[in-house]
Amino acid sequence: MDKNQREARRRQEDRALNRGLLWVAGAIVLEALLLLVNRYYINILTSEVDIAIFLQGVMKIVRITGAVAGTVSLVWAILQFRKGKAFTLFTVVGLACWALGLCAHVVLAFDKAGMQMLFLLVPAWAGLALVYYLYQRELFLAATASGLAAVGLWFVRYGGMGFEAGLAVVGILLVAAIALWLKKSGGVIRRGAGEEVQVMAKNTSYALVLASCLVGLVALIAGVLLGGVISYYLIFGMVAWMFVLLVYYTVKLM
Repeated sequence: MDKNQREARRRQEDRALNRGLLWVAGAIVLEALLLLVNRYYINILTSEVDIAIFLQGVMKIVRITGAVAGTVSLVWAILQFRKGKAFTLFTVVGLACWALGLCAHVVLAFDKAGMQMLFLLVPAWAGLALVYYLYQRELFLAATASGLAAVGLWFVRYGGMGFEAGLAVVGILLVAAIALWLKKSGGVIRRGAGEEVQVMAKNTSYALVLASCLVGLVALIAGVLLGGVISYYLIFGMVAWMFVLLVYYTVKLM
C-alpha cells in the first residue's frame, strides 16, 4: 500500500469515525431527555403531579407519531435509494423518530423497569452505530440480531410473549432475510439506472450472522417456554455472545 492509498484509507476511516460519533452525540441527547423524564415522570414529588400528567400526554403522542413518522421516513429513504437519489437524511430522521417512539412506549408500558432498561439500551444503540461504521458489516448484522434477542428476552421477562417480544422476533427474521439476500446477490444492492452498490465484500461469510439469528430465536423460544427467571439469565447469555463476536471480528481486523 503506497502513501496515497494509506492517506485515502486514513481519510475514509476518519469520516467513518466522525459519523459514528454523531450517533453517539445523539444518544447523549436522548439520555438527557430520559433523565428529565425519569425525574419528572418516574420519581416525582407530590407537587409535580401536573408535570407528570403533561409528560404522559406528550409521550402518548410521541409513541404514535414517532412510529408513523419513522416508518414513512424510512420507506421514503428506501424509495430515494432505489432511484439513486440522496437518502441519508430520511434514514436518520426515520431512525430518530423510531427511537423516540420506542422510548416513549417503553416508559409508558413498563414504567420504572422500562426506564432502567432504556438507560442501558440507548448507549447500546450508539455502540451499534460505531460497529456499523468501524467494523465489518457482517458484525453489524450479527450484533443487531443478538441485540434484538436480548431486548426481546427483557420484554418476555416483564410481559411474556407480547407485542414487543413479537417485534423482536420479526426483527431477527428480517436480519436473517437480509443476510440471505445479500449472500445471494454477492453483497450488491442495485439502485436506479442499473447502478450497483457493494455493501458487503464478495467473500463475506454469513455463517455467524445466520448463527446469531438462530441463537437469538432459540433463546427467545426458551425464554417464553421456561419463564421470566430463565429469560433474565438468557439476556446475559446473549450479551456474552455479542462480546465473543466483537472479540472475533476485532482480531480479524488486526
